[in-house]
Amino acid sequence: MEKKVHYKMYKAGKKWVFVMLSTVALTGIMVMSGNIAKADAVAQSSTEQVAKIDTTSATTTSTQATAQVEKATNNVNESNAAQTSATTTTEQSSVNAGATSSSQNNKQATTTSVAASQNTSVANKDQVSSTQSSTTQNSEEPKVETPVNTADNASQKNVNGNWYLVDNNTGKNLTGFQEIKYQNKVVYYAPSNAQMQYGWQDINNNRYYFDTFDGAMTTGQKNINGNWYMFDAQGVLQTGFQRIESQNKTVYYSEDKDKLGQMQYGQKNIKGNWYNFDTYDGAMKTGFVTIPSQNKTVYYSEDKAKLGQMQYGKTKVNGKTYYFDTYDGAMKKGLTNINGNYYYFDNSGVMATNQKNINGNWYMFNDQGIMQTGFVHIPSQGKTVYYSKDKDKLGQMLYGQKNINGRWYNFDTYDGAMKTGFVYIPSQNKTVYYDENQSTLGQMKYGFQNINGKTYYLDTFDGSMKTGQKNINGNWYMFDDKGVMKVGFVTIPSQNKTVYYSEDKAKLGQMQYGKTGIKGKTYYFDTFDGAMKTGVFYNKETGTLQYYGNNGQMNYGNVVINGKVYAFDAAGNYLGKGNVTIDGHDYYLGNNNQVLVGFQKISNNTYYYNKDNGQKEYGQKNIDGSWYMFDDKTGIMKTGFVTIPSQNKTVYYGNNGQMQYGQRNIDGHWYMFDTYNGAMKTGLVYIPEQNKTVYYGSNGQMQYGVFRVGKITYTADHISGAIIGVYNDAEVIGQNPELPTGCEITAVTMMLRYAGANINKIQLANEMPRSNNGDYGFVGNPFSVTGWWVFPTGVAPVVNKHLGHSQVMTGASLESIKNKLLNGHLVVAWVANMNGFVNHAIALTGYNGNTLYYNNPWTARKESMSVSSFYTHWNADKQRALSY
Repeated sequence: MEKKVHYKMYKAGKKWVFVMLSTVALTGIMVMSGNIAKADAVAQSSTEQVAKIDTTSATTTSTQATAQVEKATNNVNESNAAQTSATTTTEQSSVNAGATSSSQNNKQATTTSVAASQNTSVANKDQVSSTQSSTTQNSEEPKVETPVNTADNASQKNVNGNWYLVDNNTGKNLTGFQEIKYQNKVVYYAPSNAQMQYGWQDINNNRYYFDTFDGAMTTGQKNINGNWYMFDAQGVLQTGFQRIESQNKTVYYSEDKDKLGQMQYGQKNIKGNWYNFDTYDGAMKTGFVTIPSQNKTVYYSEDKAKLGQMQYGKTKVNGKTYYFDTYDGAMKKGLTNINGNYYYFDNSGVMATNQKNINGNWYMFNDQGIMQTGFVHIPSQGKTVYYSKDKDKLGQMLYGQKNINGRWYNFDTYDGAMKTGFVYIPSQNKTVYYDENQSTLGQMKYGFQNINGKTYYLDTFDGSMKTGQKNINGNWYMFDDKGVMKVGFVTIPSQNKTVYYSEDKAKLGQMQYGKTGIKGKTYYFDTFDGAMKTGVFYNKETGTLQYYGNNGQMNYGNVVINGKVYAFDAAGNYLGKGNVTIDGHDYYLGNNNQVLVGFQKISNNTYYYNKDNGQKEYGQKNIDGSWYMFDDKTGIMKTGFVTIPSQNKTVYYGNNGQMQYGQRNIDGHWYMFDTYNGAMKTGLVYIPEQNKTVYYGSNGQMQYGVFRVGKITYTADHISGAIIGVYNDAEVIGQNPELPTGCEITAVTMMLRYAGANINKIQLANEMPRSNNGDYGFVGNPFSVTGWWVFPTGVAPVVNKHLGHSQVMTGASLESIKNKLLNGHLVVAWVANMNGFVNHAIALTGYNGNTLYYNNPWTARKESMSVSSFYTHWNADKQRALSY
C-alpha cells in the first residue's frame, strides 16, 4: 500500500492552519489530524465533510454576565441526520433584521470524506464582540439568559453548504445554542432543520445576531450595515437606554420595529420626552446644549431620575434658576413674560434676582425672580424707588418728577431714591414738599400743611411753596422766606404799614380788618388793606372819631394830641361838635359826636368830607366818577372856569361842581372841552358829528362872521360857527425879471416863506434839481426864456430841505386842498393855458364859497377865480399840486 502525505492549509476562524493528509490506496479514506475544520472551512471534493471536536484541545473560558445558565436538552432532528452526497453549492442571502431565520451568507462548502472525526466540546459561554467589548447596563429591561447546550462529543458536518453539529455517540444532529470552545464562539442550530444559523434570528421572543461568515453569536457592540447595535452577554439584542461605562456614555437603541436596536443620534422624542444624542458616537447629551439649526439652547437633565430629558419651564441648575420654553425648551434670555409675571434671564440664561441694570435701566426682581413694579423699599440702601408700570418702560426705575396715579413724586436723578421733605426744583424755580408720612410717603402736598409744628402753604396747582404775601380764598396771609406762615403783628416796609395775622386756630394766619381785640387791647385795621391805624381815625362802623396810639392801641379819656387835650369816652369815641381840627386834619361833627361825611353845605359854601376817613378834601378830587375842585386853603368847592397851571389847562366846573366835557353853552357862548381831560379848547376844531370846523377864540368862545387871527382871515357861519372861508395873507413874489420861466419855484418860494422859511426865489432856483424829465427836476434853465418846467416830484426835494417834509397832492380832492388852506398851508397848483402859458404854477391862498384865492408869480398880484375855472386850468395840467 502506497502512502502519500499531503499538507492542506485552511482557515480556522482568523488563523490559517496546516493539515497533514495521508492517502491510503485501498480505502481511499482521507485522515485529518491536528486542528479541526470550522464551519467556514473549504473541503476538496468529498460529498460530506466531518470535523470531530478534539476534547483535549485548549478551550477558552468566559465568565457569564448573569447567573448559571441551565443546560438545554439536545435536540436531534432525525430528518436531518441522514447524510447525503451532494455537489458543493454556494448560497447567498441577505439578513433582514426582522426575519426569524437566515441561510448562510456568502458561504461556500465542499463535502469530503473524513476518516476520523473529532469530538466537539460545547459549553455555556458569554460572547465577546468581534469589534467592541463593553459592560452594559439596561435600566429598562430584565436580563435574559440564553440556554447554551453542552455536548462533550460532537462533530461539525457540512452537508450541501449547511453546517450541522452531530452527536458522535448517537449520530443525531444537535440543535439550539451550542458553544464551540476551540473557536471561542457560540452558534445556533435551528430546531427546524438543525442547520447553523446566520444573521438576524428571533429566538424565544429575543433577537440575536449571528455572524454571516462563521455563525458566531454576537455580544457587545456591533456595527451591522452601518448601524450600531448592542447585544448583552447572552447575545440578546438590547434596546432602550444603555450605559457603556468603558466609554463613559449612555446611548439609546431604538425600540421601533423598523429600526429595532439601532443606536440613535441627534434629537429624539422618546416616550414623550426629548433627548439629544451625539451625532458621532450616540452619547446622550446632558446639561446645556446649543442647537444651531434651531437657534436655541436647551437643557437636558443631569438628574438620574430624568437623565437626558429636555427640561421645560423654570429649572434650577447648580443653584441657579433658568427658564426653558414650555413648547420647545429654548432657554430664555432677556425680559420674559411667564404667566403674567416678568422675569429677566441674562445672556447665560440665569434668572436675575434683586437689582439688575439692563441696557442702562435699573430693574428689581424678587427672590422668585418676578420683576417688581411700583414702589419698592431697598433697606440696604435706605431708599424707596419706583419701578414703572407703563408698558413702554415696564419695570424700569424712574427718575425725576413723575405723576403716579394722579400724585406727583420726585426721584433722585442719580440713584432714583424717592425724595421727601422740602425740595427745590431749579428748572421750575420752586420749592415743593413731598410727604414724609408713611401712608402718603413721597407725595407732593398742596394747600395748607402743618410740618414739624409750622404752617406752610403749597400752591394748589403746582405745589410751589409760597413766600411773602398771598391771597388764599379771599384772605391775605404772610409767609417768610422759608415759607413759614407768620402770625401776630407784621410790619411790611414796602407798603409802609403794620398788619395783624390772626393767632386763632379758626382763622390762623389770616390778615385782620376793622376793630380787633388782641390780648385785651383794642386795635383797628384798615378794612381795605389791613393797615393798623394810629392817630386820629374815623370809624365808619360807629361814625365817630377815635384815637389809636403809636402802638395801635385805642386810647380813652383825655388824650393829649400835639399839645392839645381831647376827650374820648369809654368806648374810645371823640366827644365834640362842628368844625374840629385834630392832628392837622379837619372834620365836621354833628349831633351825638357823629362825623358828617360827603358834601356838606356850611354857610352857603359846599365842602366835601371823605367818606373813608372823614377828613375835609382839598384840590382836585374824583368823587363817584366825576372830578371836582376844592380850594386849596378853605376846601370850598369851586364852580365856573378854573385854570390849573400844573396841567396847563383851563376847565369848567358846573354849578354842581362837576368838571364839564364836550360842547357846552355857557352864558350864551359855545365852548368845547376835551372829552378826556376837560381842557377848554381854542383855535380850529373839527366836530365830526356835525361835520364842521369851527374856531374857538383864546377865551374858548366859538367865533362867528369874519375875523382875523394873525395872518389868516376866517369867515364863519353866523349861526353854526362853521368856517366857510379862509384867506392866508401871504406876500406876493413875482418871478420876473430874474426867472422868466421859473413860475413853479417862485410859487414854492411864496409857500415856504409863509411857512416861516427864511429863503428867496433866487436861492431856491439854484437849489432846484435839474433833469431832462420834469418829474425829477427842472428841464432847461429857469433863468432863461427858453426854460421849460418842473413838476411836483421834481421840486419836492427843495420843500423837504427847508420844512423837513412835503406832500405831493396831484389828483387830490378840493376838500383836501381847502383843508390845507384852512390850517394855514399854501398849496402850489399847476395850471395850463393861463396868462398865455401852456404851463404855469400859482400859489393858492384861500377860498370863500365858490371862489379860490391865489398869488400869481407872473403878474405879481393877489388874484381869484371861480372853482370851475380853476378845475378847467388844473385839469389841463393833470391836476398837479404840492404842499406840506
